[in-house]
Amino acid sequence: MNRILSFAMFFTIMLSIFFLMHFVVYRVLTNNIDFFSKYKGWVKLILFISGLTFPVSMTLSRTLHIHFLNYFAYIWLGIISISFFTLLITWLVVKILPRFNSSITIGALIITGILVIYSLVNGLMLPRINRVEIPIKNLPARLDGFSIVQISDLHLEPFKSKHVIEHVVKTVESIQPDLVVITGDLLEGDNIWTDAHFMENLKKIKPRHGVLAVTGNHEFYAGMNKFMKLTTRAGIKLLRNEMIVIDDILQVVGVDDKEAVRFTGEKPDIEKILANSDPQKPTILLNHRPGGFDEAVKAGVDLQLSGHTHAGQIPPMDLLVYLYYKYPAGLYTVGDAHIYTSMGSGYWGPPMRLFNHSELVHLVLKKAD
Repeated sequence: MNRILSFAMFFTIMLSIFFLMHFVVYRVLTNNIDFFSKYKGWVKLILFISGLTFPVSMTLSRTLHIHFLNYFAYIWLGIISISFFTLLITWLVVKILPRFNSSITIGALIITGILVIYSLVNGLMLPRINRVEIPIKNLPARLDGFSIVQISDLHLEPFKSKHVIEHVVKTVESIQPDLVVITGDLLEGDNIWTDAHFMENLKKIKPRHGVLAVTGNHEFYAGMNKFMKLTTRAGIKLLRNEMIVIDDILQVVGVDDKEAVRFTGEKPDIEKILANSDPQKPTILLNHRPGGFDEAVKAGVDLQLSGHTHAGQIPPMDLLVYLYYKYPAGLYTVGDAHIYTSMGSGYWGPPMRLFNHSELVHLVLKKAD
């Protein structure tokens, strides 16, 4: 009951913010441009109906598995987000230069259109390879050059991702890594695990030391039982608050996403998991969210691999991500330890990215000098 209540509160807050963005767009357009002012009723109706597609599509897809509205709803979410960002700035500029309110707003609309088109083109591009060398202390000479491909936040679902998974598999095969890790949010739809297309492609990923995965928040939303069936059938080793040792040298720890607390009541304890680890052996932590890296460093982790943030994808989420997270995207170093936060191998929601791109991260471990 508490879970239902907390979700209802979250959904209400998100909808309130969503429609507040629509209201800001409506007010700026109708106050500053005569054409929109003349047809206020039509502007209001179009914004209201378009805005409704998002909550309606989410309800239909999650309860009845009907997805026909999803694509338009997600694109509209992206359009209104970028419009809100640009028109909010416009509103502030018009306050300073009220005489030019119409020209400034028309210019802002043109800029918005350009940003939307570019974001769509960029967002729909297949993930690119990003090669990163990581110096690791205590790395044995025979592991110098050990390669890992990090896949994160694919958000697989039938109506959008079939060509993406094919590209991911071919890319991984071309890199021939020693290990593949999936740092959460592999799936979006709860019916992925029964889709033969996804299952057969996931089974093709066969690096020398296998495929390791941890949960993201969306695994819990879709259903952990279904996700566990998917990983078992696809030959993926799911790490849930546990550690394994690769080749008797490399310690890899995987923890559940913090959303697990809502569903299982269990909170990962890094220090407890590492209690029996060997401090002379390098340790890699797979944690869906980049939060907690400073605590992981104190516990003896040499490298943390995370995702979740998507680098914000589009304004204003990208700004909020960089304000909220200490390690929002890319590589960061604290002492001798490192964290790489993936921008995501796919996208969530709008198929749009403005100042970032989707990526498959090719990490190469190097012996630190």
